[in-house]
Amino acid sequence: MLVIIKKEKTFQFSPVELQNIHRKLFEGVLNYAGRIRDYNITKNEWVLKGDTVLYASFDSIRATLDYDFSQEKNFSYKGLNIHEAIRHFAKFTSGIWQIHPFGEGNKRSTAVFIIKYLKIFGFTISNNTFTKSSWYFRSALVRANYNNLRAGIHATKWMRSTI
Repeated sequence: MLVIIKKEKTFQFSPVELQNIHRKLFEGVLNYAGRIRDYNITKNEWVLKGDTVLYASFDSIRATLDYDFSQEKNFSYKGLNIHEAIRHFAKFTSGIWQIHPFGEGNKRSTAVFIIKYLKIFGFTISNNTFTKSSWYFRSALVRANYNNLRAGIHATKWMRSTI
């Protein structure tokens, strides 16, 4: 299914598109494929020694997604160099992942959405990049969205690009 989704010549920059990607990826696997979660979650993250990222409350997921997508839609990449653009893409990516709109499958759905979104800007990214570095990708998303000031831990933001 992933190959089919990536080869589709359609894309709409919207939360609904993210939902549709989740549905297509997980239909027949998860009984809630494509549906926004209706409960709050925490996840014991090994990279955080068992602590959790604070994910969006289930009753604010729609509004939070709408806000993030609206901010991104109104953002201008004009005048940015490639490193600045990539940092901004990374920030947007970690933001929509942190909302965690689905019970499971957020990392894969976010990755596929971003692959399709980046095509608009002329990038060609293979899913292999995400597959081969799945743990790193997830850990980076977790660390980009975690702060614990009492412990002296600050979110790791937008590492230096190697492009």
